[in-house]
Amino acid sequence: MGFLNTLKKPINIKSSLPKFSRNTGSPSFTSNGHPIGSRSFQELPPELFAIAKPVFKLLQAQENKIYFQSSGAEAVWNIRDSSGHVFEADSISLVGPHIVVTDAAAATINVAIIDSPSSVNQCDISSVGEYLQFNNGQLSVTCNDFALLEKFKRLCMISIFEFISIHKALTGTVISSYGLRMSDMHVILNSPFNFKDWCEVYVDGQGWVKVWCHIDKVSKSNNSKSNSEHDAKGKYQIRFYKDDKSTSSKNCFIFIPDNEYVQDIFFCNADSAESSRNMSEFFQGLQMIKLVGNVRFCDDTDLNDVMDNGSIYSNANNSSGDNSSAALNNESPNTTPKSRTFFSPKGHKRNSSHVSSLTSRSTKKPITKFTTHTNGLLIRPLPHHGVHHLEAMIRFIIPLMDCARLYGRPVQFKTDRTDISSLMFGLPKLPSVDYFAQEEISKLLTQDFNPLKEKDTDDIMALTMSRFSSYLQERMAKVSKRNTELSFRTISDVMGVYNLSRDGAKVDSIGDKNNLSKQLSFGDNSNVSSDITNVMNQLQVNAREYQNSMCERPIVASTSPLA
Repeated sequence: MGFLNTLKKPINIKSSLPKFSRNTGSPSFTSNGHPIGSRSFQELPPELFAIAKPVFKLLQAQENKIYFQSSGAEAVWNIRDSSGHVFEADSISLVGPHIVVTDAAAATINVAIIDSPSSVNQCDISSVGEYLQFNNGQLSVTCNDFALLEKFKRLCMISIFEFISIHKALTGTVISSYGLRMSDMHVILNSPFNFKDWCEVYVDGQGWVKVWCHIDKVSKSNNSKSNSEHDAKGKYQIRFYKDDKSTSSKNCFIFIPDNEYVQDIFFCNADSAESSRNMSEFFQGLQMIKLVGNVRFCDDTDLNDVMDNGSIYSNANNSSGDNSSAALNNESPNTTPKSRTFFSPKGHKRNSSHVSSLTSRSTKKPITKFTTHTNGLLIRPLPHHGVHHLEAMIRFIIPLMDCARLYGRPVQFKTDRTDISSLMFGLPKLPSVDYFAQEEISKLLTQDFNPLKEKDTDDIMALTMSRFSSYLQERMAKVSKRNTELSFRTISDVMGVYNLSRDGAKVDSIGDKNNLSKQLSFGDNSNVSSDITNVMNQLQVNAREYQNSMCERPIVASTSPLA
């Protein structure tokens, strides 16, 4: 009991950092910086908004960037929509993560090239004949000027890179700032135990499927091999089972060993292609985890049989409906709405917890029959009573990063913006909103730069993050004064030019550009990454202090803080 009591010991937060309050009033704090009394799990702390505001504004600025714009007078663009109808475009633009096409009758098509309600987990760019195809045929474009078409493709990849990079920084911001509010964050960061919890994964053509997730960070070989090293046989694994009744290979649905290619893991939002100007609404909708990389589907699993057996899923065309609402209301994973049914478990019954848990070490038999999908995976952690969904997301994503060995984990997060392995890598220094200078973009558009050079994957999103990150790392190492010697766009340059309506019906000029730019400016000396880095570093200092205080104590299996 002494060990379990020690786990409840508050984190020592230094007075120089913001202290999270439980409400919008004037709270009372203990000497160690924690609010007295129970915390509010329904409302996000205002301090989170203050720390995340710069990154959120970068996301809004990126949404309004004009990466590409061409008219019929410059070249002939032929468009094929999802129904197969072909027509000549009057103009085509790439504004943020949106392709906007207008025809002679002023009708508009608006297609997102990242995850959105209309293209969940379908984001792809491929060449099909003379056409450049987006999202598996949702939109196809071709041009009589091949060089211009290739330029358009490269700029789409730059837009994807900046969108994902900002979301990675947003993920680090949420983990570091909200993590300081979680009294057991040191346990999450330092835990030598494996993780289990219910979640939903998105399966193409089927929708959201409820599964039982195991994240095995350690194995029997843990004593002889460092956790920071990859096991050649992939013993550290992320596994998704049909139910929690068995962890046999036959019950496994999806798995990702640590020796598989995983490029990035970050928080995302089904509506993030059209980010709200209200930060509270945006964070309430931040309910998904995107894994960019390779995912193995067990060959023994027939997806049609899985659905016939009654798995929890939402229609692919309504992926952000009831489940999102349930998450906002902190629906229990044990609650079964009328629109949901569970996997029909076979075999004997066994009592087990339906909440996340940190359990003892385990080993898994290798699965030899599988099909590798390179388009990654969308994961939606299920909420728990009394726990804000962002807290559930943090508890889930850190073990994922630990198993994939990303961003410095499982040792500690890397926070240097010049480190390619950091969540903050390349983050612009305000008022600049570009990851690449205009001179560098010119290089990216030439034939000398090959964006498709990657032996481990053919997924356009993974290729984009790998190749463009490597190029940015080279440029940051070669040009030490990039921020002053090269040309970058600022917030005032990109905001106020276009306003994309949520229904995608039209593109309008905003009008009062100066007023909007004033609202979104931060001053010439603003640095997005400095405050975030300080908070994340302090989070890790607190965790190390706790770990040092516990190093002489024996490690025993502990129950979940949520149990």
